[in-house]
Amino acid sequence: MAIYCIKIKYTKEAIKGMIEEGVDRADAMRNLSEALGGKLISFYGMVGQHYHVMAITEVPEYANLSAGIVTAMMANTLEDYKVIPLYESSDITKVSEMYKQVMSVYKKPGH
Repeated sequence: MAIYCIKIKYTKEAIKGMIEEGVDRADAMRNLSEALGGKLISFYGMVGQHYHVMAITEVPEYANLSAGIVTAMMANTLEDYKVIPLYESSDITKVSEMYKQVMSVYKKPGH
């Protein structure tokens, strides 16, 4: 499973609906994540930022995340977003092992 941080900027239409209805969008994000085979790990609002909320979600692969983003965009909920892939600190061990396996086959420019 892949973990991503998604920063979300809502459309004015979406904000209006949330304020008028008093809706907590974490439930919508949780339901969408689960429908795509993942789970919502955390969901936070942000004050004074370009983006309105930040969510941490875990999904099987990037295609699942993209489907969620497209779904929210087609519903005119998102004005802008940013995706940040995250990794566990223990993944550095795997990176080190892979590096050692491939370092001999990589040739730097000019050599």
